[in-house]
Amino acid sequence: MGWLDNKEKIEIRSSVFIPVPEDETGIVFDHVYNREKFHKWFDFIPVLWIRFDRKQMESGCIGTICFTMPLFYYKLKVTKVIMGKSIVLCGAGGPMRGKAYFNFYPAEGGILLENVHILSGKNKFLHKYYVLCLVPNHLAFMKWRYSVLKKQIKKELENKKIH
Repeated sequence: MGWLDNKEKIEIRSSVFIPVPEDETGIVFDHVYNREKFHKWFDFIPVLWIRFDRKQMESGCIGTICFTMPLFYYKLKVTKVIMGKSIVLCGAGGPMRGKAYFNFYPAEGGILLENVHILSGKNKFLHKYYVLCLVPNHLAFMKWRYSVLKKQIKKELENKKIH
């Protein structure tokens, strides 16, 4: 593990409740699992975006998370998918180590989507950079992007009703 021990890893949790009918709960998972749908709600080019090497976040898929302010990137590889329930990613190159999770929990009237990152830099400098520059902005960014996700899901559900 190098210079880090487990207490040095930083855990960040963000979550959002997304109201969806009981028979449409899979739509939330699909907006994370499907690369094109994911890009529409998550990416904020040219500041932050993810490039995936596959059309779905299936096992083996690698995503490169890119930041331009400050300039930074890291890779995460999908290691486990439980359809409709979770996607697990592990550090796969670049300056970060650790895991990230997308968890989907049924809740009354919808789905609770939770995103967890447990990451650390590969050395002290990168770890400090991550902690000081990226971590403080994560929750605000995710709250904003979750609002985009909720709007997209609402629109897709409305379009289904029309057709």
